[in-house]
Order: sequence, then C-alpha cells, then structure tokens
Amino acid sequence: MSRPIFFATCLMLCLAFNTAATAGISLSSTRLIFNEGKKEQSIVVRNSGGQILVQSWLEPEPGVNVNDLPFVVTPPLVRVAAEQQQLLRILYSGAPMPVDKESIFWLNVQEIPQAGDSENALQFAIRQRIKVFYRPRNLAGEAIQAPLNVEWRMTRNSAGAQLHLSNTTPYYVSLVDLDLAGKAEGRIAEIQMLAPGASVVLPLRPQDGATATTLHFGSMNDYGGRDQYQVELRDGKVTRATAKN
Repeated sequence: MSRPIFFATCLMLCLAFNTAATAGISLSSTRLIFNEGKKEQSIVVRNSGGQILVQSWLEPEPGVNVNDLPFVVTPPLVRVAAEQQQLLRILYSGAPMPVDKESIFWLNVQEIPQAGDSENALQFAIRQRIKVFYRPRNLAGEAIQAPLNVEWRMTRNSAGAQLHLSNTTPYYVSLVDLDLAGKAEGRIAEIQMLAPGASVVLPLRPQDGATATTLHFGSMNDYGGRDQYQVELRDGKVTRATAKN
C-alpha cells in the first residue's frame, strides 16, 4: 500500500469514530497519611468536565497479601455534575496493623463518562491512583528525615557497576529523578519507592561507574512536595545523602 493511500485510510478510520478521552477529574492531594489513632481522612474530587460517574476503591500494594482491607471509601460510586466537586471519605476500620513500620495502600479514583449520543463514540474510563499510608505511633526517627537515612553503596563485578540502596527506616521513601551529576542524561531511575527495611540494586552504565560520583535526587514528602538531596557515591563504601540548599 502506498503511503498516500495508507494515510488516507487512517484518516477515514479516525473520522469513523468520535473518540472521547477527557481527563476531567483532579484530586486535592497526591497522598494521604493515616497517623495511628486517626479514624478518617478525606479528599476532594474536582470535575472540570461534563457530568460523570466517579468510582473509588482501595487496594493493597501489589504483591502484598491482605485478607481484609482496613479501609473503606465512601461513597464508592457517585454522580458528579459538570464543574462540581465531591468529597470522598476514607474510613479506618480499626483492624490490627503492623506497629513497627508504615503500611501502604492505594486509593483508586476512576472517572466514568456519560454514554455518548453517537453509537460510534468510544468512551474511556480514566483512573487516578494515590498512596495511602498508615503510620503507627512511636516509630523511630521522623518521616521527613527518612531520605537522609537511606544507605547508598556502589559496587563493581563482571557485569559492571551497580548501585545498592537500603532503606534503614520504618518509613516508605519515594525517590524521584535519580540523576548522576544532576543531569537528565545521567538518569539512573525516574521513580523508586523503597519499603521499610527494603533494599534494591540498580544497574549503572559502564560510563557511569566512576570511583566517586555525585547523585542528585528528589524525595516526596507528606504534603506531596519534592525535597532535593545529593549523595557522594564511593566505590564499595556506604554513604548517606545530604539535603540540598
């Protein structure tokens, strides 16, 4: 098939369907923190588009077995008029939770658009997900200090250089934009969430395995803001980050 005919065919297929994929909802927060003793949290769903249905539910972190979720969201399904907003309440049932570390769950908020008038219209259900943390009392240290207590170590073997990260804290640490020398072209990872006590290994490119390298990264705080840090990577030695001014 010649290129003109190919593009003409694609154009005809696009015109045959009225595709609607509007992301009309936004959330008032990027994460929720349940401190021990707190029974309820809330979040606002804003609808900047036409009338929609909003479906909400909670689920555990992938790979974590949870028989009964300790949280419920209400209302689980609600109609939200155009240019209006809806308050969602997340309720804690009081079910037993680990007391020596944070636990994490995911709140899903899905926009379901109204059925279109045209039988050829395609409708998309667009979902947003945010983290919900349960934080026990009397955890060691403070959540804001957790990124400073992640241990970093660079090693070498026959496969090349590797970067080892160990979270020595009872808090989840969400790292973003891990850039060598503060440059995007030296990016090791865009997002890396470390569970309490967890360790991960990130491969380094051959040109990145220098004896001493400065790594710049951000970490998401309780308010959804990004705090900036840097760490000096020393071959075979454990180091920790410092906050950037």
